Amino acid sequence: MLSTDQFTRTNDLNSHYEHLAFELGDGDKGNFLSGWQCINPFAGELLEAVKRRSANVDYTRYRYFDDEPSLCEGLSALHLARDGHNPPAVFCGSGSTSLLYGFVSLLKKRGIARVYYLPPMYFTLHIAFDRFGIETVPVSESQPFERDFAMTLPQEGSSVLFLTDPIWYAGTPIDAHVIERISAWQMRTGSLVFVDGSLQYMPWPTRGASEATADLDPDLTFRLICPSKQLATHGYRFAYVLLPAAFVQEFAWVYTNIFGPVNVDSIAFAYEAVGAMESGAITAKLMALARSRHAKLRSCGAIDSSFEPTCGYFAFEQVNVELPPDYIRVDGRYFDLTKYATYMKLNLLSPSIAILDSTSANVFP
Repeated sequence: MLSTDQFTRTNDLNSHYEHLAFELGDGDKGNFLSGWQCINPFAGELLEAVKRRSANVDYTRYRYFDDEPSLCEGLSALHLARDGHNPPAVFCGSGSTSLLYGFVSLLKKRGIARVYYLPPMYFTLHIAFDRFGIETVPVSESQPFERDFAMTLPQEGSSVLFLTDPIWYAGTPIDAHVIERISAWQMRTGSLVFVDGSLQYMPWPTRGASEATADLDPDLTFRLICPSKQLATHGYRFAYVLLPAAFVQEFAWVYTNIFGPVNVDSIAFAYEAVGAMESGAITAKLMALARSRHAKLRSCGAIDSSFEPTCGYFAFEQVNVELPPDYIRVDGRYFDLTKYATYMKLNLLSPSIAILDSTSANVFP
């Protein structure tokens, strides 16, 4: 059972997001500065290729990612090239949210009553653990990008630890030495680690393309990757998990009995996405755009922060530009960080980015 404090914190997080969704209309359907909609000027050729591939799809049949062995083979080859070793297995799903919920369902099936997590944890996970009555215990009172960060990992063996890398809303990866500590703990205790790496492989030019969590024990690690986010093509639902071979059938059975077959257009997208990720051209252009916008907004004083983003297209900033009255701000409360009430998540690819600079219509493509 959740403790009183944990129950209160989970309910507070849930209520913030529920209020945003239903009372505030998703903040202009996600188009606001803290929102999730992105403008991607580099996706044209990819989307046309998906449409051409979809023209040959049989829409009368149920389809499953499981029926596409060549897709998983392509992803394995991609990670062999990226990470230096072949993942034991790959399981594809319809977006990050479904795979997160599927894994929590797997834990419930296995009778896991308690999990540990390195804050922050995506709100979908808070909701899922709450629904299944699984206790969640943070291993830190701070978050990895904070100066006072420290963590205390559980002593008992065969635990389950969740972590998010990078910290999506702040655009900061977890330091390699923190991952090394977790790796040593995992090997010592035989514990399972789930990495929500939905926004991995999106470095700004100042950071290398390697991911430290790729070196965690592959027989004890689930790692979630999301091509839809890497390519900022959110209308197609495609993500995948690198997972231990021993879990594949069990996870597939749990997942499929919740979410069923996949939209066939997302299968067409998946095949084209593998090639786009291998090339890296779209993601590199998006990251260069995000970085240049962030630098310009910092230099002109429109935003400032004590944190330096180095990946992805979100940043956690104080906004110094006067926004319209009652403008929606996804602030620290949405991430269990009440001490950062003046900060807000900023989407550097947002359709509303021009509101931060009167000259941005000429500067921001």
